Amino acid sequence: MALFPVYGVFKGDFVPHLVAVDTDDTMAQVAEKIAVHAVGRRVPKHPTATTYTVDIGGTQVDNAQPLGQVIGQTGLKPLQWVTVGWAS
Repeated sequence: MALFPVYGVFKGDFVPHLVAVDTDDTMAQVAEKIAVHAVGRRVPKHPTATTYTVDIGGTQVDNAQPLGQVIGQTGLKPLQWVTVGWAS
C-alpha cells in the first residue's frame, strides 16, 4: 500500500490530471479516480457504457489487476500517462 502519482487523461478530454492512486487499487479503481475529473464535466456521460478501459503505453490492461502488479508488468513509472476511456 503506497501512493503512486500518475498523469491521467480521459479519451476525448484535453485536460490531464495529476492523480494519486494506491498500488493496492485495482485498475478499475484507478480508472474511476481519473474519470471523475472529466466525465460529466468536459466529457459527456456515455448513455450505455458503465465501465472504463485503461491504456498504459498504448496497451490495454485488465481492470481486475491491482496497480502494483501492472507496474511490474508494464514498467509504469511515477508521473507517467494513464489513458482512460469508455468500455465498449
